[in-house]
Amino acid sequence: MLLVGTELRPSNIHGIGVFLLEPVRKGEPVWRFDSRVDRIYSEEEIATLPDHMQEFLHTYSTWHEATRLWILCGDNGRHFNHSDTPNTLSLGVGVGDDVAAEDLPAGTELTTNYNLICDNVRINGASYLSASSASRRASERRPSPATAA
Repeated sequence: MLLVGTELRPSNIHGIGVFLLEPVRKGEPVWRFDSRVDRIYSEEEIATLPDHMQEFLHTYSTWHEATRLWILCGDNGRHFNHSDTPNTLSLGVGVGDDVAAEDLPAGTELTTNYNLICDNVRINGASYLSASSASRRASERRPSPATAA
């Protein structure tokens, strides 16, 4: 759950981004898992859903290898775009706090490093650096047979 006010806007990075409505100081938390807003799915649970919802969840969720679960941000947090030099730091895959890496003024687009927040990206080397279709991104985020077995 985002802990600060945000809104969605077109992004210069990719598609839609999440932008701050208020300033945030370096080290302050901007996102924290909260089961009242965020949701956790098993691969088996996702497999019972219609194809379009499976694609949505694989696109917007992060894979946590240790628990073999997908974590979906239930708010604007699922629109963080990737940066190799993100302005937030994740303190744990999927369930750790995300904190501001620097002082962030209102209007700043929040970015994260997908290689650090999603085990599937880190393990399989999926790239989100170029604009790609949602279906391509969804297939890249699914656990490979090596990680899903």
